[in-house]
Amino acid sequence: MLSTAKKFNVSFAAVKLSANMKQSLPIWYHLGALKRLRLLNNSKVSDCLRDKHDVFRVADLLKLTHRACFKAARAASNDFVPEDCECQDCISDSNRGCKHPQKCCQAAALLLLQVRPKWHPDQSSPGDGLTLTRRRRGRNEEALESGGEIIFDPSLTSRGPVADAFRVF
Repeated sequence: MLSTAKKFNVSFAAVKLSANMKQSLPIWYHLGALKRLRLLNNSKVSDCLRDKHDVFRVADLLKLTHRACFKAARAASNDFVPEDCECQDCISDSNRGCKHPQKCCQAAALLLLQVRPKWHPDQSSPGDGLTLTRRRRGRNEEALESGGEIIFDPSLTSRGPVADAFRVF
């Protein structure tokens, strides 16, 4: 598959990504990651994240980092992560075979730090001033139904599934 992609010069050509598309990107070998993320791909904690927590996309990491118990632990101290947590999510993780659910949450936060701002789900993309207004988009929808003229949408933001952002040149 990769050799065919190289042969036909397939590339990920999104200039700007919507928040949903940023969350849909795979985290392992992420396109917009720092080199340190590759080192973190092959560790015991990354194996646990993949195997026990089903982390494959950026959105999966966000679920771990947005847990109430992990947010409370981070707010209470710098690097201390409690070994035992009685919340339902951590108990469920323990039942699936994770030995340290809170450490996995901490590792998820570390992985997210390795994603560059353009690709990071918590960073909003700068406005390009090219997107059509709601009113014009509404007119376009009406024009599609009635066969009228459609106004070109010059927006640079890629929305929809990740597969739509790949281009063959």
